[in-house]
Amino acid sequence: MQWTTGLVGRNAVKAVLAHPDMELVGGYAWSSGKAGQDLGVLAGIDPIGVAATDDVDALIALRPACVLYMPLQWETDHMVRLLEAGINVVSTANFITGRSYGDEEMARLDAAARSGGVSLYGTGANPGMANTLGLAAAAFCRRVDRISVLESVDATNYASKDTWVSLGFGGPPDAPGLVDKVKQRMLVFVDAVEMMAGALGVELEDIRFDVEFATATTDVDLGWMQFPQGTVCGLKGRWSGIAAGRPVIELGLLWRLGYSMEPDWPVERGYVIDVDGVPDVHLRVSAESADLADYGASTADPAVNAVPAVVAAPPGLVTADRLPLVTARGLVAQSRVSTRSA
Repeated sequence: MQWTTGLVGRNAVKAVLAHPDMELVGGYAWSSGKAGQDLGVLAGIDPIGVAATDDVDALIALRPACVLYMPLQWETDHMVRLLEAGINVVSTANFITGRSYGDEEMARLDAAARSGGVSLYGTGANPGMANTLGLAAAAFCRRVDRISVLESVDATNYASKDTWVSLGFGGPPDAPGLVDKVKQRMLVFVDAVEMMAGALGVELEDIRFDVEFATATTDVDLGWMQFPQGTVCGLKGRWSGIAAGRPVIELGLLWRLGYSMEPDWPVERGYVIDVDGVPDVHLRVSAESADLADYGASTADPAVNAVPAVVAAPPGLVTADRLPLVTARGLVAQSRVSTRSA
């Protein structure tokens, strides 16, 4: 079942329909205007004969094996209801360990999952797959000094105005409380740092955050959002997990919208993953599509592909390091595959 059909949710609908082992049985409509509409139409494709609804009880009555939970603003009460009803949940809504929701809410979600005998898992592109790739890269090493995962992208086509406004984009860079506002909005990266530290067996002393902003040098109009000259249109941040007085895990972010900004930060068009150790390991990863309709797929697809492993996982909160390998099982385009006999 699909929970909301925003930028990421629309791609999740398409991913579920493309998966040979999954059936889409229902969808939650966040706005009343979407209730009753066909999920295929909401996802920008042909009708599929399944309507969205804002009736949570009706959705629970469908008894799906899993809900793909993808709202911009999560509601713990909804998540608890799903879990207590015995429905697994895979979330891209700022969830990795639940720590960023607060200890009380994290414990509540874990208790609900255990009560329902199901699992709750959080993933996405970043946090999510990027962190998993960093951990996988460390398997090359016999000693690890530091793991750095940098997301460096031009996000001009990520047309989710609410997301950017919540990060201060379009406003003055010296707005009172802006740094704290951004920190609170991105607390899920604390989850990711802790998850990686746990997987590596590292006890952290502290997790630190620093951020700087870039501003538009002219008025910028992206169609779906405008940036007056002098307002924020770029962000560079870093979360650092500290052990033995030094950063051992660093998660960096460089996001820019538009083409006229100061500082004029260059972007790497994807992820830069560096493991300092013996040996050093360096990865460059790009997840792009020429079709703007697929923008958001790199967040949605890891969640959809994780569903079988999450359904099979023990009850409670689960993280990537506790699951078997998540990959695109069953999704190889057979018409493009050639085989040879030995």
